[in-house]
Amino acid sequence: MKKRYLKLLLFALVGSSFASAQEQQQGELLLAPMDVFVPHWQIGGEIGGGFDRGEAKWTKLISPAFQLTGAYHFNEYLAARVAISGLTSKNEYAFPNEKYSWKFVQPAIDVKVDLASLIYGWNPANQFTPYVFAGLGAAISFDNDDAVEANKRWDIEFQKIWDGKRFNPVIRAGVGCEYWFLEKAALTFEANANMLPDHYNSKWGKNDNKDWRFNAMIGVRFRLGDHNRKTSPVYAEARTVQEPVVVETPQEPVHKITRAETDLTVNVQFIINQSIIRPTEFPKLQEIIAYLQAHPEVHVLLTGYADKETGNPEINERLSRERADAVASFLCNQGIDSERIHTDHKGDRIQPFDFPAQNRVCICIVVKSKYL
Repeated sequence: MKKRYLKLLLFALVGSSFASAQEQQQGELLLAPMDVFVPHWQIGGEIGGGFDRGEAKWTKLISPAFQLTGAYHFNEYLAARVAISGLTSKNEYAFPNEKYSWKFVQPAIDVKVDLASLIYGWNPANQFTPYVFAGLGAAISFDNDDAVEANKRWDIEFQKIWDGKRFNPVIRAGVGCEYWFLEKAALTFEANANMLPDHYNSKWGKNDNKDWRFNAMIGVRFRLGDHNRKTSPVYAEARTVQEPVVVETPQEPVHKITRAETDLTVNVQFIINQSIIRPTEFPKLQEIIAYLQAHPEVHVLLTGYADKETGNPEINERLSRERADAVASFLCNQGIDSERIHTDHKGDRIQPFDFPAQNRVCICIVVKSKYL
């Protein structure tokens, strides 16, 4: 029995030594694992009620409604959505008093914007996601028998009476929110407004005013597949570093700065399509500031990059420049002499890291002054 315990202890010690040696081989951790967004589909369904604006009190015009949706989320804050809604519409003729209803089905295509990610930045752990959307559709209305019969019975002048089926173009917009109580399942609430042609409710509106339908629904939504993944850590030896920094001066020959000639490297990460430094990145910059204050002879090179998989070359060129300038301004505001700060930008022409989100970055390299 004792021999067995000794073998287990020996195995644990050897495994620990191997892990330690492997960690030493990997060297300095340059970029910790981080969550990156994964494009994915969402499907859902809602039920609730709607009302059509008319002459009667709105509470008398409430009718049931449903909606089915399928949305593809391209990035952290933007999605394209296909929706099918409908069921029943109601209205009322004031005098003589006549209530009538008809049915409709409304397919639509929307653009959906995640407000939480847009304002505060994307966070895969965020459970509450408010959003807005806008789109175009068509309300295919039918079964208008109530209005047709009333028009015959009372000789009511429904100026825009229709029978059979009617095609009605729709402009729509709305707000909603999702509460992700599970990683791939959410409770939803959505409210929307739909603008339709004047003949939708069979009546004539003053000055051909548009007809309106408003809906409020609750339901569930599901993610299909993963919406985020963890990147691998980046170590000094394994890192695919940016191209060597080349400094040309009339007096000195071209010199390529290698890692051995640098004192400190920091990667400042940015949100997609933004050049504002997040508070989470401040500790990294404070590390650079403290180093520059302690070593007045060194300079810092700031090189901005952008993710090649989003935007276009023109936008990414500007974005990478703004990211480098933002870091430079931060250092200047903290008392670092601007003559010690050098900026460059690569747009999306160079991608120093394997994952798109990692390339939304300004790489800061503190360099011995004699090479600048």
